[in-house]
Amino acid sequence: MKNRFSILLIFVFMPLFLQAFSLFEKEAPESREGRKKYAVGEMAEAENEFDKAAKRLENNAEAYYDLGNALQSQQKFEEALNAYQKSLETGKTTENLRSKIFHNMGNSFAGLGKYQDAEKFYMKSLEEEPSKESAENLEIVRRIIEQQQEQEEQQKQQQEKQDKQENQDQQDQENQEQNQEEKEKQDEKEQNENPDDEQKDEQNQESAEQNDENNEGNDDEQNSGMNDEDSETQDEENQSSAAEAEEQDDEQQSEDKPKESSVLKQFKQRKNLQISPFMLKKEQKSDSDQTW
Repeated sequence: MKNRFSILLIFVFMPLFLQAFSLFEKEAPESREGRKKYAVGEMAEAENEFDKAAKRLENNAEAYYDLGNALQSQQKFEEALNAYQKSLETGKTTENLRSKIFHNMGNSFAGLGKYQDAEKFYMKSLEEEPSKESAENLEIVRRIIEQQQEQEEQQKQQQEKQDKQENQDQQDQENQEQNQEEKEKQDEKEQNENPDDEQKDEQNQESAEQNDENNEGNDDEQNSGMNDEDSETQDEENQSSAAEAEEQDDEQQSEDKPKESSVLKQFKQRKNLQISPFMLKKEQKSDSDQTW
């Protein structure tokens, strides 16, 4: 934006530069040569000639004014302001010349981006002698100043918003740290008030484990006792079965005894008769199904 307005101002002010030169009552040859160079755009050569003329013509307001114009055309704004100031310090400026000096000083300040200073010197120029160029340039710099103020206000609001957000974030961080610190202190306090809680928890856990082991041992013993009882019961059942088997054998033997007694009885009878078995004849079938 600065370069754009600088170029705009140069185009606006160029006609004024060409009209800035006036006939000197005491004109140096360097001044005439400088104006020729200036007219064809050879600003560096024009500056050199005007500088010689200002040194030759001591306290010549117009010579310093011409030098200031050559410097300003090369965008040497600080040096141009110095030359215009020297022209005013001679005390030999006319009302018309002062108006032109103030106008061009306004141009130099605008070229430096110092628009409020430019506004001030354009107003001075209009006070000395009203001109269309000074009025137009004054309106331009005022619009620029207004835009700058709006931008500054926006930047200020944006910066305030950013600062507010940063402060809020910082406050939130501090609150979070404070809450964390208070929580740690509370935990430490509770731990100091109940120092044996952890030990009690360990003891309770050990007691629970011991109870579990004891319960497992009792279950094993109970199971073992039940196994012993089962074994005894089984033994008793086995003994009972054996007794029953013996009783059955006895009964079987008791059943077999009559048969044996019948045979022996016959044998005994024959024996008593002293009859040899070889002498026995076949008899009828006996009760034991045996014959002798």
